[in-house]
Amino acid sequence: MRWQVGVLRDGAENIDWTAAGDEPDWPRARRRALDELHALIAAEDCCQEYRLLVDSVPAIVFPGINEDRSLDVSVVDDVLAADRDRRF
Repeated sequence: MRWQVGVLRDGAENIDWTAAGDEPDWPRARRRALDELHALIAAEDCCQEYRLLVDSVPAIVFPGINEDRSLDVSVVDDVLAADRDRRF
């Protein structure tokens, strides 16, 4: 299952897809995309617009970081549910 993670930087017109890969199933593809999203946010300005694509399901994220430095993925869960059958 294909996944991609990218960022739409201020002033840019195109998404910079910074990481992509394939995993055998939805949970692993979603987890890998979220791990890459966290790494990207750590390397970038947190206030960017980030994009995820898991098995052709797109997500636009304006993430936050919790006090413990963990990624606040509550907005991602609305679109990319951990259980693929609960996406819609």
